[in-house]
Amino acid sequence: MNFVKVYILTAIFSAFTFAQATCATAVTKPPLDIQVKQVTQWFTGLFDNSQQVATNPSIPLITLSSCSVELTNANPASGTENIYLEQKSINRFRLYSFNQENSAVNLSIRAFDTNYSVTGLCNRPDSEHIIDSSKVLGTSCNLELLWEPIDYIGNNSPNGCPTSSGGKVISSVTVSKDGIDSLDKIFGANGNLLVATPIEFRRLDSIPEPSLTLGILALGVWGTSKTILRKHKQKSIVK
Repeated sequence: MNFVKVYILTAIFSAFTFAQATCATAVTKPPLDIQVKQVTQWFTGLFDNSQQVATNPSIPLITLSSCSVELTNANPASGTENIYLEQKSINRFRLYSFNQENSAVNLSIRAFDTNYSVTGLCNRPDSEHIIDSSKVLGTSCNLELLWEPIDYIGNNSPNGCPTSSGGKVISSVTVSKDGIDSLDKIFGANGNLLVATPIEFRRLDSIPEPSLTLGILALGVWGTSKTILRKHKQKSIVK
């Protein structure tokens, strides 16, 4: 029996060592297609800035919901993930498209036709997460998201994107597993800064990310230990 215990401990230690090595290499920059999927997953869900409001009541409480959508009457772009975003109490409805571009993830943000209502889309069944592409405006505001070990960071400074009033908005965003930090600096046509309030959204739901590697290792250790134990018992009976 002591032999079995030693073997199991050795197997567990080996699994733990392997897991540590896996974690150590996990900071390696992933391929762009994986980056697109990861940042999209982190960007999807239910968020609000209640934690920020608790420490700074002058900032309005904003809820943000986002979900994966399909576009009708459009040729599917390879490697593109489309996300519908809805903000309340500062109402904002946008289509966010993530795709690969050069060495970063490109984020394209587009508005909808003023007569097109998609309110509450993320509360509907997944089969109804569909947007009419003809109702999506052609103009977009773009920025690049650069991978960091724990988040994605992007901005479109210094040019930003034009506003309907003749000014521009310069956007900065940080997307992590637990939240989204955003800052829109809105400038008037005369170049004066009008608004620059950072918003700190924190996740209200969860992202299930089971550890497949550790699951396989645990299964292997369990199966190996049972086999060794069975053989040891058989050997004892023969004796």
